[in-house]
Amino acid sequence: MRRLTRAVGLSAVLALTGLAATACGGGAEAEQRPAKSSASSPSAAAPSSPAPVTQKPAPEAALLKGAARVVRPEIAPADGEKVGVGQPIAVVFKQQKISGELRAGIEGRLKVSTSPQVPGAWHWNETKGDTRVHFRPEKFWPAGTKVTLDARLAGVKLAEGTAAAGDRSVSFTIGDSMVSTVDLKARTMTVVRNGKTLRTIPVSGGDESKGFGTREGIKTILAKEGKVVMDSLSIGIPRNHPDGFYGSYEYSMRETISGEYVHAAPDNAESFGKENVSHGCIGMSTADAKWLYGLSLKGDVVQVTGSTKPKPMDRFGNGYGDWNLSWAEWLEGSALGIRTGA
Repeated sequence: MRRLTRAVGLSAVLALTGLAATACGGGAEAEQRPAKSSASSPSAAAPSSPAPVTQKPAPEAALLKGAARVVRPEIAPADGEKVGVGQPIAVVFKQQKISGELRAGIEGRLKVSTSPQVPGAWHWNETKGDTRVHFRPEKFWPAGTKVTLDARLAGVKLAEGTAAAGDRSVSFTIGDSMVSTVDLKARTMTVVRNGKTLRTIPVSGGDESKGFGTREGIKTILAKEGKVVMDSLSIGIPRNHPDGFYGSYEYSMRETISGEYVHAAPDNAESFGKENVSHGCIGMSTADAKWLYGLSLKGDVVQVTGSTKPKPMDRFGNGYGDWNLSWAEWLEGSALGIRTGA
């Protein structure tokens, strides 16, 4: 039976993406989907001394005393977390638009410090009524980097009558580099950890002939959810339909809000390495899924290639598609440009 879709229950971090859960390859499409990303795959950044960076001074942020409305931004990752090399810093103002003339001042209040020093930049996006500003380096974070975000936003003006609520500080650590590449044509996943290939796993991806293709491009693991109940009713397919399904699946790791997972799919065992038959997820044997789950962190990179009918990963609003923008495109969305990380 072809599988994959929505989980019953989501971790709180998924709210940062701004969409309700739907099924693999189905449901409402997120905004900002590129026709085809021009970005090459960012390699893991080397922890050597960075090239000199001239940091543009930030203007004073506009302040608003006695605001009629305050908005507390959501921030990911959480304080104290260890995350993968593809994890951006995400600051999300839910259901709040922020005009362009205020953004440089706000960026100046979002100070990112790293050890070792890793330059990066913020990028603004509006999706589904939310304003989000994400920070990432040019390439994936170096393994072992320690990152602190000092968000001094209390009283900062977001719009007429609306200000941000509260200062916050978040520190997290980047774990080992885990970059897994899925080749939909070869039906394999090649797992590379700290530059060393550990395993090439036979997999089955989304069935493109039925419109269930796996989104192509660079994604990150949003959450390790373990056992997940998946139900075709969540995408409007009756359970008794030939494409219907209902069941629980082990070692599930979510890649998109719309419901793409990497997970164990023992009922598709005959298809691993041979054909793509899922509703968009990447299925593999229980043994391989257990092994991968044990090594993985939220923020690890999964890159999908080899589609015959490319369905690009959403850039924003359906998970973290940040790395599908080239560095030049990323900087175009920044108010201040490169920050030193000092």
